[in-house]
Amino acid sequence: MKTPTFKHLTASTIIAMGISTTPVIAEPTVAISGAVEVEINSGEDHTASTKGSDIALATVEIGIDAQINENVSAHVLILHEDDDTDPPVIDEGTITISKGSLFLNAGRMYIPFGNFESNMISDPLTLELAETQEAAIEFGYEANGLRASIYAFNGEADQVTSNPNPDNDVVDDFGISIGYTMKAGNMNLDFGFDYLNNMAETDGMEGVLLSGPTVEEHTAGMALHAIINMDALTVILEHVTAADDFNILDADFNGAKASPSATNIELAYNMKMGEREYTFAIAHQSTSDMDPVNIGLPESVNLFSVTTTLAKDVGFIVEYSDASDYETADGGSGKSGSMLTAQLAVEF
Repeated sequence: MKTPTFKHLTASTIIAMGISTTPVIAEPTVAISGAVEVEINSGEDHTASTKGSDIALATVEIGIDAQINENVSAHVLILHEDDDTDPPVIDEGTITISKGSLFLNAGRMYIPFGNFESNMISDPLTLELAETQEAAIEFGYEANGLRASIYAFNGEADQVTSNPNPDNDVVDDFGISIGYTMKAGNMNLDFGFDYLNNMAETDGMEGVLLSGPTVEEHTAGMALHAIINMDALTVILEHVTAADDFNILDADFNGAKASPSATNIELAYNMKMGEREYTFAIAHQSTSDMDPVNIGLPESVNLFSVTTTLAKDVGFIVEYSDASDYETADGGSGKSGSMLTAQLAVEF
């Protein structure tokens, strides 16, 4: 498949949209928001069954959103995560230009590959595999429940070439995202399909390529999700997978060809007890064809959580998880481990 050329995407897209950036408000308006999450956990690691406990400042987020004029806005997100970001980093930085139902996003962002909605403290295995953060350009349409976009970026997992003087530092990674929300009786439905031409660019795969950072060939990825809300009940279904087997020189599973995938099936029920609202959620998550040593994700995990609010914008969640590693014949430990985690979160 011939790779599209995106060299003139930004200029031509803005011209095509016919966007006027003439200010229609006297001065830009700026809004600051944020979140602080503290977690306490105790339990056993699923790979070694070793016990441990910890107290962590799990997340600090500071978001800055500026409305420049009627058509242009900017967004910056500063993030700290214990053991992952030290010092804090610019996690997102985007400019959005919109005109009617058309929009253009440009900057550092999480590309629309996967949905990852969950009621748990732990990130779903679908996110662990497929979340992808890049400096990208996204052009799309959003109206009447339909959201569709195309995007492009210059990733790190460039394809190996026989050219003695290769020029792989180009914008050759791209994808599409299509979503639709609708109401049917007492149900709210959210469906989505995402496509990425090079799944080796996801955060879960990028660091474990056998010949990294390059790949022998691009292997596409697909993500599908359905979220169904029926009064107090919510059902979340999501599956992320490689569209084909990876080249054996790029990624394998137990010495054979691999087609990595992850699935999340989650049920949540909201009810009032006394003066408080509670959400009870259960989930079953699984992976397949995942190198347990390099990628480090369990083969399956079962979770249960209870969420409530202690005050306005103050949330409290307790989660129990039980994870099982791959069998020793598949390169794993064959062990399992359970973890109890409590999170206190404040949003402002």
